[in-house]
Amino acid sequence: MHSGIQENFTWNRGHILASGSNKVTLLVEWFGGSFRQSRRRNTPKLIAQDVQLHLWLEPQVTLVRIHGAKAMTNLGQSLMIPLGDLYDGVKQFLAIELALQPQGAGMHGVLSAQWKFKERNKERIKELPVKELYMNYTYHTGLLQEPESFHVRKHVMLLETQSILKEAIRLFEHGDIERGEWLLRRKGDEMLIEAARHTDERLLEEADMLYQLSEHYVGTYRSQKVLIVKNG
Repeated sequence: MHSGIQENFTWNRGHILASGSNKVTLLVEWFGGSFRQSRRRNTPKLIAQDVQLHLWLEPQVTLVRIHGAKAMTNLGQSLMIPLGDLYDGVKQFLAIELALQPQGAGMHGVLSAQWKFKERNKERIKELPVKELYMNYTYHTGLLQEPESFHVRKHVMLLETQSILKEAIRLFEHGDIERGEWLLRRKGDEMLIEAARHTDERLLEEADMLYQLSEHYVGTYRSQKVLIVKNG
């Protein structure tokens, strides 16, 4: 176990086509402390401060987008993603979409990752060992047809919710009520389908939240529109 931060890196698929360009998603999870349900704290214990994830992409790899965070430094193949503080028992996520160029069949490096942070009540920056991540390129059609990781897809959907909500609010504020409603309900429908397919309560709750927000914003902004018309 690493001091301060524990991590999981999960690809959305285990194999990609060797002869073609591919887009893949890497889910990054980081956490500290324990997850015992019986444990109760009014104030969570601070595990690490100023957490940063440093990434170095291989030459054949291009960043497409990051869900759940924003890279502060983007110098070609080198990225630094600031992630704030980490508290006991709190698991956090981000997802990185990458475009990969063709390679010969076999395992090839995609990126290297390193965590940097300050331990509680310390100013010195602690660095964890650099970890190299690989992808398996193949021509084997059976391997290529394996389903994508639901765990990764689920958390990408959850991470996308915030940006979709912001865009919907922007549309509502600019008077495009129909488009804002459609955006929220479409995302809710997508989550509801996945929740039913995989019996996932978290996605079900998120879908319900989006439907409720859609009704709330539609009612609010239509009322405002009526008042503007009456007072105009």
